Amino acid sequence: MKLNFKNDYNTIGDVKLLNKLIELADEKNIGYGEDIHSKELNKIVNELTKKNTDTYVLAGGTVTNIVAINQMLKHSYEAIITASHSHINVHETGAIEGTGHKIIYTPEKNGKIDISKIKETYKLYTDNHMVMPKALYLSNANELGITYTLAELKKISKICKELNLYFFIDGARLPVALVKEGYDLEDIADLCDMFYVGGTKNGIPYGELLIIVNDELKTNFKYILKNKLGMLAKGFIGAILFKEYLKDNYYLELAKNSLKYADIIREELKEYMVYESNTNQLYLKLTKDKALNLANYVEFEIWENHNDYQIIRLVTSFKTTNDEIKELIEVFKKI
Repeated sequence: MKLNFKNDYNTIGDVKLLNKLIELADEKNIGYGEDIHSKELNKIVNELTKKNTDTYVLAGGTVTNIVAINQMLKHSYEAIITASHSHINVHETGAIEGTGHKIIYTPEKNGKIDISKIKETYKLYTDNHMVMPKALYLSNANELGITYTLAELKKISKICKELNLYFFIDGARLPVALVKEGYDLEDIADLCDMFYVGGTKNGIPYGELLIIVNDELKTNFKYILKNKLGMLAKGFIGAILFKEYLKDNYYLELAKNSLKYADIIREELKEYMVYESNTNQLYLKLTKDKALNLANYVEFEIWENHNDYQIIRLVTSFKTTNDEIKELIEVFKKI
């Protein structure tokens, strides 16, 4: 069987989390997020963020982004600013544009928004013949596996407040960013209007936890949640999972496993590395013949395809083992 480093959601989920579902398998619950587990989850999030938040579990990242962005952008003439390599631009099949909102690209460095250019981008939209920038989106860690420092997030938050932009953080891989950078959910909640904590890519069978901080965005949220296909009948399943996930910072322990093994690969295969990834997404430059040979032993993503070489992506996960890493390094030495 091939080694699988194609992504960080290639197994059903963490056994401890799955066992919690089995433990409560016969429990009867109210649907649509009105259950006791959803209410308890909200209390846990409020304790962690030191804020009075509203929380919702959605099935995946794209639907979470659609629902959140459509709650921020009330009119079709309102638009969202983001980096050109952001997930909503390159990996969501035009989902945001499909809801009638324009994505505005601002300059970036290594997939991260160039903070010095945000105001410049905003000022390009001058009158009613153009869309109106209303929100700013970033993913942390971003599409190239790179995190934002707390200082960078503070600068972005300050600019958003000055420009009256909502600030939204896509946290599909937020757990690895929290571990790598050393800040916490309270820090994130202090800086943005809405964000989510990813579960799908860090051991939860499915689900992302959307956290609404800004009171303006809480109003009638369940309408947009239902209208944009985000409301889950069995919302209690996600709530049960996320309660266990957040308990005693277990979600950070899962992320630490991803980072631990990514760091080993980064060091052992540094001659192949491209980009400045500091998390569990690793990008390597290989000649096409080596990439083809590697594919006999390892599942991976082809990120860029050039005439005489490819850039491939390897991703470690909460489930990665030391034996898998040793075998991967041996395979690279062989090819």
